Amino acid sequence: MRTISDVQRFLTDRAMKYQDFGGGMFVVNDDGSGIKNLAIKVSDEVVVFQLRVLDAPESGSKSREALFERLLRLNGEGLLHAAFALLKDGIYLQAALPLANLDPNEMQAVLDDMGLAVSQHLPQLTTTSHAN
Repeated sequence: MRTISDVQRFLTDRAMKYQDFGGGMFVVNDDGSGIKNLAIKVSDEVVVFQLRVLDAPESGSKSREALFERLLRLNGEGLLHAAFALLKDGIYLQAALPLANLDPNEMQAVLDDMGLAVSQHLPQLTTTSHAN
């Protein structure tokens, strides 16, 4: 059975910069992948990853539909372990893994997927979200 300590050990073993806020909450910054302020929360039996990537265009804006279509296409074609989601305060990359049998390789795959999205997809999304 894995615990919060295993998640922390994984981050330490990978030499990732992180802050431990206690209660299973970590914030990761990885210069190599461009990930900044990735929240990792161990909650019950799940490890949840959330990275805020964009503001959502206002309802009725011309760019909103194009951006949402692009996000859905990336969810289906460009991401393996994470997905884009619309939350109240913006657009996020999210993923979740079961804690019980958490494998460091699974966690690395999520981090790699998010890093790839930030470096390769985010520049295009930023352009799409600001198009009028």
